[in-house]
Amino acid sequence: MGEKHELKKVFRRPLSRRDFLKAAGGAGGALVLGGLASACAPAATPTPTTAPAVPVAAVEGATPEERALNGIKALKEAGKVKDGDTFTIMHHSGQRNNIVPALEEWNRLTGLNFQSAEVGLEADIYTKAMNEAVVRTGDYDIFLTFCNWIGDMAEAGLIVDQTDWWAKYDPEVDHGPSAYVAPLDRFTSLYKGRRYALGADDDAFSLFYRKDIMEAADKAAFEDKYGRELALPNTWEEFDQWIEFFDRPEEGFRGGHMYAERYFAYTAWAARFISKGGAYFDDNMDPLIVSDEGVTALEEQIRLTQNHMFEDAVTGDWAVAYSRFPEGSVFFAWAWASLGKWAQDPETSKIAGKVGYLECPGTMHDGTLIRAVPHVVGWSFSVSRYGKCPEAAYCWAQWFTGPTVGLDAIARVGTLDTFRRPWFDDEKMKEAYGAEFMPILLKLTENSFADLALRGANEYLDKLNLNLQQAFAGQKDAERALRDTADEWQKVTDRLGRLGQIEAWRTERANYPQHIQDLWKKLGKF
Repeated sequence: MGEKHELKKVFRRPLSRRDFLKAAGGAGGALVLGGLASACAPAATPTPTTAPAVPVAAVEGATPEERALNGIKALKEAGKVKDGDTFTIMHHSGQRNNIVPALEEWNRLTGLNFQSAEVGLEADIYTKAMNEAVVRTGDYDIFLTFCNWIGDMAEAGLIVDQTDWWAKYDPEVDHGPSAYVAPLDRFTSLYKGRRYALGADDDAFSLFYRKDIMEAADKAAFEDKYGRELALPNTWEEFDQWIEFFDRPEEGFRGGHMYAERYFAYTAWAARFISKGGAYFDDNMDPLIVSDEGVTALEEQIRLTQNHMFEDAVTGDWAVAYSRFPEGSVFFAWAWASLGKWAQDPETSKIAGKVGYLECPGTMHDGTLIRAVPHVVGWSFSVSRYGKCPEAAYCWAQWFTGPTVGLDAIARVGTLDTFRRPWFDDEKMKEAYGAEFMPILLKLTENSFADLALRGANEYLDKLNLNLQQAFAGQKDAERALRDTADEWQKVTDRLGRLGQIEAWRTERANYPQHIQDLWKKLGKF
């Protein structure tokens, strides 16, 4: 039981996104999250401690962990910190088993007193962090937050630009034998071309299916119906046929579960849309979603959802996947990598030992298959500019995410997932995730694209999800849903400041996988 039991409680308790929206506040009782950033932003440019403005000498040390510890020694010698000084890390309760044992080791090595401040709802992390941008108490030194909140926190003046500390301490994120898997080395930390965070997670959506049912299937019947051999799908067209074939509604067994509900409806649509060559905006922040790529992708996903899934794909929440697939009522599901752990654990699953893994389908372009995998939220460390010694706080984050310390921490049961390339071949990770899954997860990660991380990212996504859910429920057709979204996005952009959003988007799209950027160029998008 222990920490594993605690993690199970996290997954069993559905996250109330309604509470999320309420907690974030808003006009008419329904303020969307992105709007909070502007409401909470300091009236003037913040003046507390920031990262060094000019280059400084690199800290010595053979590893990121050693350089972080040497940094603490130097800060002590300079009188900036002393033994017993207390620092507080705000993080989600699901990360307790990843973080708390590491804190104990760090405190022993440094003589400092780093403490954990757990928060039970993701919503409250955002709210508490953005409130700190206003009240500036200095109660929190480090925030472990969603990657797509980086823009809001940076624009609110809450978090320190870490770019110069990266040069000083070298966390080995984008180079060396222990580098992060690209593009995690970029979008988990960058905002407007600067490093405002240090990635600590991999939330590339992962795909799971019932390999026992596929192995026992009538392969001749499949070939007669679709004119090809039964195999794992490579394209979205093949995927739709695959789901259709294994859909057995008369037996209470459906072809799949993919989010079509209020808060993650965008995930399946975005995977199809981006693989077809779509992009959210042009270089002037005018939406590009009301396009052949956007409308076709949504029409395809609507058909799949309405014909081959349970109704709770539309009416449920994120936790439904963690019950439907492990209970054995759907052939296929996709969610975060943790669903694989959940489905393979006999304590939480009826299908342990029967789970298969596959790459995300894609779209063929002149003989080349383009895959695009949504990286949904993900966690990164940001440093409060109002904390006791932001540089010492940064050193903790670098030490925790280092190649050796991080390997031990992420391999423990928790909601943080593997992100450095060598870890995908490590026996600890193979034991944690399953050896068969690791090479698939690596490929999914390499093909992943980030959530929107502009200022107001949650507001953009909220408008999109609302309209997509209505489309999946049959209340709007695909074009109308996307057009209504585009109209709302224009209003958000103009309210937040188009020029600033243009700058952020142009740097953000440079963080997409290279094969997607190459496709955009080929199609004349950018």
